[in-house]
Amino acid sequence: MGRSSFAAALLLAAGCTSVAHQRVEGWPELRVAEHYVPMHDMLERCRKYVPWGMTPLACAEFNLAFGTCDIWLSESFAPKAVLEHERLHCRGYDHVGETAMRDFLAKYRAWEAAQQSGSAAAGR
Repeated sequence: MGRSSFAAALLLAAGCTSVAHQRVEGWPELRVAEHYVPMHDMLERCRKYVPWGMTPLACAEFNLAFGTCDIWLSESFAPKAVLEHERLHCRGYDHVGETAMRDFLAKYRAWEAAQQSGSAAAGR
């Protein structure tokens, strides 16, 4: 699997059922960019990552391979609480009782280790 294919993003929507957060151990520090886009663009980007019938208010997109977290918000409706919620995700906080971010980090670390092993084997 190539770097860019694994670097495909994990999106977590602000339309979450839980607002409490727990820190994911070992989460890397990511550069955060906040994108205020037309509502339609935010919905197109974020809607597929929330359960059917729910409307996202925003989402955070992680790219651990590049060390980035992009927050997508509507330029016409971006409550401060929603922005703060997405910033917490970028800093490594998952919803209490959920493991999506922890699992994502574990898969990324395994992929990263495999890439390093493959590079070392190719250098022999």
